[in-house]
Amino acid sequence: MASRRWISAVFYVFAMAMGAGTAAAQTVSECATPGGAHGLCHEVMLPASLDQVWALWTTSEGLATWVAPVAAIDPVAGGVFETSYDRSARIGDAGNILNRVVAIAPEQMIIVQIDRAPPGFPHAEAARELITQIQLEGLGVNETRVRVLMSGFRVGADFDALHAFFERGNAYTLESLVRRIADGPIDWASAQ
Repeated sequence: MASRRWISAVFYVFAMAMGAGTAAAQTVSECATPGGAHGLCHEVMLPASLDQVWALWTTSEGLATWVAPVAAIDPVAGGVFETSYDRSARIGDAGNILNRVVAIAPEQMIIVQIDRAPPGFPHAEAARELITQIQLEGLGVNETRVRVLMSGFRVGADFDALHAFFERGNAYTLESLVRRIADGPIDWASAQ
Protein backbone atom coordinates (compact mmCIF):
# COMPACT_ATOMS: atom_id res chain seq x y z
CA MET A 1 0.00 0.00 0.00
CA ALA A 2 2.84 2.39 0.84
CA SER A 3 4.46 1.72 -2.55
CA ARG A 4 1.19 2.60 -4.30
CA ARG A 5 1.05 5.95 -2.49
CA TRP A 6 4.69 6.59 -3.38
CA ILE A 7 4.00 5.82 -7.08
CA SER A 8 0.95 8.09 -6.99
CA ALA A 9 2.99 10.85 -5.38
CA VAL A 10 5.75 10.50 -8.00
CA PHE A 11 3.16 10.56 -10.81
CA TYR A 12 1.51 13.66 -9.28
CA VAL A 13 4.84 15.50 -9.00
CA PHE A 14 5.73 14.51 -12.58
CA ALA A 15 2.34 15.64 -13.89
CA MET A 16 2.62 18.99 -12.09
CA ALA A 17 6.16 19.48 -13.37
CA MET A 18 4.93 18.84 -16.90
CA GLY A 19 2.12 21.36 -16.40
CA ALA A 20 -0.74 18.88 -16.72
CA GLY A 21 -4.06 20.53 -16.06
CA THR A 22 -2.71 24.07 -15.82
CA ALA A 23 -2.89 27.05 -18.10
CA ALA A 24 0.91 27.01 -18.22
CA ALA A 25 0.60 23.93 -20.41
CA GLN A 26 -1.23 26.02 -23.00
CA THR A 27 0.88 27.05 -25.96
CA VAL A 28 0.56 29.99 -28.29
CA SER A 29 0.49 28.91 -31.91
CA GLU A 30 0.52 30.64 -35.25
CA CYS A 31 -2.62 30.40 -37.34
CA ALA A 32 -3.44 31.19 -40.94
CA THR A 33 -4.43 34.73 -41.85
CA PRO A 34 -7.65 35.07 -43.86
CA GLY A 35 -7.01 34.68 -47.57
CA GLY A 36 -3.30 34.14 -46.92
CA ALA A 37 -2.83 37.90 -46.48
CA HIS A 38 0.55 39.24 -45.35
CA GLY A 39 -0.45 39.52 -41.74
CA LEU A 40 0.00 37.83 -38.41
CA CYS A 41 -2.19 35.37 -36.57
CA HIS A 42 -1.58 33.86 -33.14
CA GLU A 43 -3.99 31.91 -31.00
CA VAL A 44 -4.25 30.13 -27.70
CA MET A 45 -6.79 27.97 -25.91
CA LEU A 46 -7.33 29.05 -22.32
CA PRO A 47 -8.88 27.15 -19.40
CA ALA A 48 -11.04 30.13 -18.48
CA SER A 49 -14.58 31.28 -19.13
CA LEU A 50 -15.38 33.61 -22.00
CA ASP A 51 -16.61 36.33 -19.65
CA GLN A 52 -13.40 36.13 -17.58
CA VAL A 53 -11.17 36.44 -20.67
CA TRP A 54 -13.36 39.22 -22.11
CA ALA A 55 -12.99 41.22 -18.87
CA LEU A 56 -9.20 40.78 -18.98
CA TRP A 57 -9.15 42.38 -22.47
CA THR A 58 -11.84 45.03 -22.15
CA THR A 59 -11.65 46.50 -18.66
CA SER A 60 -8.97 48.80 -17.31
CA GLU A 61 -8.79 46.68 -14.17
CA GLY A 62 -8.37 43.49 -16.17
CA LEU A 63 -5.69 44.90 -18.49
CA ALA A 64 -3.66 46.21 -15.55
CA THR A 65 -3.36 42.65 -14.20
CA TRP A 66 -1.41 41.35 -17.19
CA VAL A 67 -0.74 43.80 -20.06
CA ALA A 68 1.01 46.71 -18.37
CA PRO A 69 1.04 48.34 -14.94
CA VAL A 70 -0.66 51.43 -16.36
CA ALA A 71 -3.65 50.53 -18.50
CA ALA A 72 -7.02 52.02 -19.37
CA ILE A 73 -9.61 51.24 -21.99
CA ASP A 74 -12.92 52.72 -23.04
CA PRO A 75 -14.34 49.64 -24.81
CA VAL A 76 -16.55 51.39 -27.35
CA ALA A 77 -15.97 52.20 -31.02
CA GLY A 78 -13.79 55.31 -31.03
CA GLY A 79 -12.67 54.66 -27.45
CA VAL A 80 -9.09 54.85 -26.26
CA PHE A 81 -6.91 51.89 -25.20
CA GLU A 82 -3.86 53.34 -23.42
CA THR A 83 -0.93 51.57 -21.74
CA SER A 84 2.52 52.20 -20.32
CA TYR A 85 5.15 49.77 -19.09
CA ASP A 86 6.53 52.55 -16.87
CA ARG A 87 5.02 52.04 -13.41
CA SER A 88 5.36 55.75 -12.64
CA ALA A 89 3.41 56.81 -15.75
CA ARG A 90 -0.13 58.13 -15.56
CA ILE A 91 -3.00 57.84 -18.01
CA GLY A 92 -2.70 60.75 -20.43
CA ASP A 93 1.10 60.93 -20.35
CA ALA A 94 2.67 61.78 -23.72
CA GLY A 95 4.93 58.69 -23.66
CA ASN A 96 2.13 56.16 -23.31
CA ILE A 97 1.08 53.73 -26.05
CA LEU A 98 -2.25 54.83 -27.47
CA ASN A 99 -4.61 52.67 -29.51
CA ARG A 100 -8.09 53.47 -30.78
CA VAL A 101 -10.94 50.98 -30.56
CA VAL A 102 -12.17 50.63 -34.15
CA ALA A 103 -15.00 48.17 -33.48
CA ILE A 104 -16.28 45.92 -30.74
CA ALA A 105 -18.73 43.03 -30.53
CA PRO A 106 -19.29 42.10 -26.87
CA GLU A 107 -17.67 38.83 -25.83
CA GLN A 108 -16.67 38.15 -29.45
CA MET A 109 -14.17 40.66 -30.79
CA ILE A 110 -12.41 43.94 -30.32
CA ILE A 111 -10.49 45.68 -33.10
CA VAL A 112 -7.84 48.29 -32.28
CA GLN A 113 -5.52 50.48 -34.31
CA ILE A 114 -2.29 52.06 -33.16
CA ASP A 115 -2.75 55.81 -32.73
CA ARG A 116 0.52 56.67 -31.02
CA ALA A 117 3.56 54.48 -30.45
CA PRO A 118 5.89 55.25 -27.55
CA PRO A 119 8.75 57.71 -28.14
CA GLY A 120 11.62 56.16 -30.08
CA PHE A 121 9.52 53.30 -31.45
CA PRO A 122 10.94 52.47 -34.90
CA HIS A 123 8.60 52.97 -37.87
CA ALA A 124 5.93 54.65 -35.72
CA GLU A 125 4.16 56.22 -38.70
CA ALA A 126 3.91 52.90 -40.55
CA ALA A 127 2.70 51.23 -37.35
CA ARG A 128 -0.33 53.54 -37.36
CA GLU A 129 -1.58 51.67 -40.45
CA LEU A 130 -1.77 48.36 -38.59
CA ILE A 131 -5.04 46.93 -37.31
CA THR A 132 -5.29 44.27 -34.60
CA GLN A 133 -8.37 42.10 -34.23
CA ILE A 134 -8.75 40.13 -31.00
CA GLN A 135 -11.30 37.36 -31.41
CA LEU A 136 -12.70 35.35 -28.51
CA GLU A 137 -14.67 32.15 -28.77
CA GLY A 138 -16.16 30.34 -25.80
CA LEU A 139 -15.81 26.61 -26.36
CA GLY A 140 -17.16 25.41 -23.06
CA VAL A 141 -17.80 26.51 -19.51
CA ASN A 142 -14.09 27.04 -18.84
CA GLU A 143 -12.48 27.03 -22.27
CA THR A 144 -11.92 30.02 -24.50
CA ARG A 145 -10.00 30.39 -27.74
CA VAL A 146 -8.25 33.73 -28.23
CA ARG A 147 -7.05 34.62 -31.72
CA VAL A 148 -5.06 37.77 -32.46
CA LEU A 149 -4.96 38.82 -36.13
CA MET A 150 -2.86 41.76 -37.24
CA SER A 151 -3.14 43.26 -40.71
CA GLY A 152 -2.17 46.34 -42.67
CA PHE A 153 1.39 45.32 -43.50
CA ARG A 154 2.51 46.61 -46.87
CA VAL A 155 5.65 45.97 -48.90
CA GLY A 156 8.77 47.69 -47.62
CA ALA A 157 11.55 47.50 -45.07
CA ASP A 158 9.57 49.39 -42.41
CA PHE A 159 6.65 46.95 -42.63
CA ASP A 160 9.04 43.97 -42.69
CA ALA A 161 10.59 45.22 -39.46
CA LEU A 162 7.17 45.80 -37.89
CA HIS A 163 6.04 42.33 -38.98
CA ALA A 164 9.06 40.76 -37.25
CA PHE A 165 8.55 42.90 -34.13
CA PHE A 166 4.84 42.08 -33.77
CA GLU A 167 5.35 38.42 -34.64
CA ARG A 168 7.33 38.17 -31.40
CA GLY A 169 5.31 40.80 -29.53
CA ASN A 170 1.86 39.33 -30.22
CA ALA A 171 3.05 35.86 -29.21
CA TYR A 172 4.50 37.37 -26.02
CA THR A 173 1.19 39.12 -25.30
CA LEU A 174 -0.72 35.84 -25.50
CA GLU A 175 1.95 34.09 -23.40
CA SER A 176 1.40 36.82 -20.78
CA LEU A 177 -2.34 36.12 -20.90
CA VAL A 178 -1.65 32.40 -20.37
CA ARG A 179 0.49 33.25 -17.33
CA ARG A 180 -2.23 35.59 -16.03
CA ILE A 181 -4.81 32.82 -16.20
CA ALA A 182 -2.44 30.31 -14.58
CA ASP A 183 -0.81 32.46 -11.92
CA GLY A 184 -3.14 35.39 -11.29
CA PRO A 185 -2.36 39.10 -11.58
CA ILE A 186 1.20 40.23 -12.23
CA ASP A 187 2.86 41.91 -9.27
CA TRP A 188 4.19 44.94 -11.15
CA ALA A 189 6.11 46.19 -8.12
CA SER A 190 8.39 43.14 -8.27
CA ALA A 191 8.30 42.64 -12.05
CA GLN A 192 11.29 43.80 -14.09
